[in-house]
Amino acid sequence: MMPSRTRRTCRILPFLSAAACVTLLTMRSEAGALDPPSIPPPPVVSGIARSFSPGDVLVSLRTGEVQWRDRDGSLLGVLVNLVPGKAEGMGFDAAGNLYVSHYCADASACLAGNAVERFSPQGISLGRFGSGYDCNPYAFAFDRPGNVYVGQADCTGDIRQLDLSGAFRTAYDVAAENRGSARIDLAADGCTLFYTSQGPNVKRYDLCSRRQLPDFNVAPVPGGYTGSLRILPDGGLIVATASDVTRLDSAGRAVRTYDLADEPDLWIGLDLAGDGTFWAANYGSSDVCRFDLSTGALLGRFNTGTPTTTVKDVLVKR
Repeated sequence: MMPSRTRRTCRILPFLSAAACVTLLTMRSEAGALDPPSIPPPPVVSGIARSFSPGDVLVSLRTGEVQWRDRDGSLLGVLVNLVPGKAEGMGFDAAGNLYVSHYCADASACLAGNAVERFSPQGISLGRFGSGYDCNPYAFAFDRPGNVYVGQADCTGDIRQLDLSGAFRTAYDVAAENRGSARIDLAADGCTLFYTSQGPNVKRYDLCSRRQLPDFNVAPVPGGYTGSLRILPDGGLIVATASDVTRLDSAGRAVRTYDLADEPDLWIGLDLAGDGTFWAANYGSSDVCRFDLSTGALLGRFNTGTPTTTVKDVLVKR
């Protein structure tokens, strides 16, 4: 059983502009009374609006919002979406702009949502980025020339390539398992794209030669599910598998797992912090946990203060 946690209620105030907001957190006691609100200070540095900084942690939510937190997990603000649909995957380009994908807001017809929203380095929504997603865009990867790659969970499930203006360049028809090419990461060679399809394998595609490559993992993931993944400097990777986070070496062999006994088997999002640690998001508890990559030790944990099954992904600014 998960330990009891203080419940939070939120209301939104304008922050920086109408396009971004901070959340006032009011702490509800066990008796149900409301304590005076604790207001997180707006992210301001030297008298100007704060920009995303190295170590900052971003958490996407089913509500469409993105929480902006400091490197220790403390809440700085909440970016409120101008584009409808659940907030899913996230990514930073080289200029520090944040990209957030939104699933279809009306699943039956997909007339709203199904889009990518871009935020400035100060957390201001710049509106939609690109168009024609087919459908349910999720994760992002960026190459050195400045191209943006977007994995899609449904419909064609193709990986789309756009330039930094959002103009469509091409699509890659990759092999799917259960759900398209939802989670992606690009290798240092700029050609090999690793992706998962909510199936038992970590898949690969060569963007340069436009050909499918063999699966990366030697053996299928036991639980049959793969979510977010990140390539490691040694050529291996870590991948969320719901029941845990699994580390694969450069030959695709499972060499370590990361898990906590008091967390549900619903690890779906993760990102490297760039200092030998990583953050992992648990969909079942709405907790976000920091692990030591070498030892597996838990180094930190925070709860988003949102209901369970609301946290979709986590991103670290590096």
